[in-house]
Amino acid sequence: MFRMTRAATLFAVVMSAVIPAAAQTGYSQPRAVNLEPIVRRTFKSFYVRPYPGGMIQQLGVEGFYPIGWSRDGKFAYYTEPVDEACGCYFAELAIVDLRTDKVLWEFKNEANDRVDKDGAPIEDDIAKLWKRNEKLFVDKLREHKIEQVARFSLLPPTFRSAGKSYSAKMATVRGNDEDYTRRVRKLDLKLTSPLLGSKSLFSAEYKPDEMYSSPLDVGVAGALKSPYENRVVVVMLTVVRGWEGPPHTVGINIAGADLVKGFRK
Repeated sequence: MFRMTRAATLFAVVMSAVIPAAAQTGYSQPRAVNLEPIVRRTFKSFYVRPYPGGMIQQLGVEGFYPIGWSRDGKFAYYTEPVDEACGCYFAELAIVDLRTDKVLWEFKNEANDRVDKDGAPIEDDIAKLWKRNEKLFVDKLREHKIEQVARFSLLPPTFRSAGKSYSAKMATVRGNDEDYTRRVRKLDLKLTSPLLGSKSLFSAEYKPDEMYSSPLDVGVAGALKSPYENRVVVVMLTVVRGWEGPPHTVGINIAGADLVKGFRK
């Protein structure tokens, strides 16, 4: 029969206290959740022909790559903001505490930091960037005890969980900027449940002199459910005016929501 020595037993006890049993040691490049069909359904009015016979205008959609969850309310994800024809690769990785929506750590890829001898951005993508920064990403994900999920299923804005139904909706008040462009002046993301009531997850209001930077429209893509808690990430969509007008772009924002606490009738 195999028996551990006293020294080996002591070493094993010490190491088990240092390294959590469920700690993940490796992380692979995450997969994207395809938001384009949802964006097209949500913002139909932007998919129009500017003139008879012209090409239908499109919306550029930010890439969304969920990574995983911790067992204490943290969520990690990777995004690819839209490149508006500058030849740049923009990317961000964030770890967020969903109980407070506080960003605990973030990485931003600055395309201008990697240029060739002529000053042009070097061609880049998620595979190259992930490989280049893998040690940093793994260290931070491990530090926050993020457990990677291989595939994510995006729930619709109205969904069920643990026998209860929920609906994430965006309420808006609109106004005009100084160029008389119609924009969102106030927004309020609410999560409602017939049994529990409702609560606000995120709100914003733009002053008259800030309207030039307010969204053209907003919506809800859906929700991602934590496998460890009664908690979801609600994925918000924000239509932002293009650098020179159309085509406009769609950005991603998230808000955490406890599915039990904080509701009011």
